[in-house]
Amino acid sequence: MRISKVVRPVIAAALAAFACAASLIVGVQPANADPVSDAQKQLDQLEAQTAAIEDQYNASMDRLTAAQDQQKQLTSDIAAQQAQIDALRPSIIWLVTMQRQTAGVNMTTNFLLDDSEDGFLTSMSTVASVTTIIDDQVSQFVSEQQRLNDLKQSLDTTVATIQTEVDTQKQLLADSQQKEQAQQQVVNNLTAQQRAAYQAQQTKNNVPPPTAVQQGQASDRAMIVVNYALKQYGKRYVFGTAGPNTFDCSGLTMAAYAKVGIALPHGAAPQAKYGRAVSRNDLLPGDLVFFYNPIKHVGIYIGNGQVIHASTPSTGVKISAVMSTFNTARRLV
Repeated sequence: MRISKVVRPVIAAALAAFACAASLIVGVQPANADPVSDAQKQLDQLEAQTAAIEDQYNASMDRLTAAQDQQKQLTSDIAAQQAQIDALRPSIIWLVTMQRQTAGVNMTTNFLLDDSEDGFLTSMSTVASVTTIIDDQVSQFVSEQQRLNDLKQSLDTTVATIQTEVDTQKQLLADSQQKEQAQQQVVNNLTAQQRAAYQAQQTKNNVPPPTAVQQGQASDRAMIVVNYALKQYGKRYVFGTAGPNTFDCSGLTMAAYAKVGIALPHGAAPQAKYGRAVSRNDLLPGDLVFFYNPIKHVGIYIGNGQVIHASTPSTGVKISAVMSTFNTARRLV
């Protein structure tokens, strides 16, 4: 059977569409695909994920430190409380013993044994006073014992919190190692030629420290911050560290600003609450520059559109252009 001239173009178009779909199914890349650019996008995503892990790790470290401090205080409080109870215990034992021994002597017996009504009333007044004293001491003992129990319960909760944070940090470190391995796998998947092109691009992006930084309107204190950070160039990136030999992103900024007497928390997001906001166009050396939304990474502006920052475990402390993930900047000095 012959196919009409009208039907033939329709069939041809359908076959072309099918061929295109088939090529996608079997993984044939479009002619204009750039594996190196695709790899860089994947690496950028993994870097952002690593930055998020770092921020979680530092938040966990803050909680762990607070719990450990609380553990020390509770341990000291428990020891003091136990000493106070031990001091009260002999008198309480004596009082309880005396109460048991005199439990059979009631008010009627006291009245019959006493020679006068006045004597009986005086005796009962004395008994009432003694009873009040005994009750107060027993109540104090019970109260102190309850406080001791509460302190021990708080300590148990704090110890559990410490273990939770330790476990959390182990998991975050494992997650970080997985991201680092994934980054290496992205590079390994490139051909030798593509890998050479990627490495050449990285070399181009890996800016060496400047021989001098233009101070401009930056303060003298800001330049102390910048110069300290530049001296850390090339050092290793390690989660939760703030020098002197290894840093994470907020650890580097912490250490740099400590040189001018400013104590920053360990974490990019909390550091963004310090100083005053400045626009990207008004950056000066020494300004803190924050990246991603929400904030997960921080570096120090050194001028010429560049920041020094503890980047990732695979790259360490380096200098790079202010990234497109710029969020905000803060001026502290």
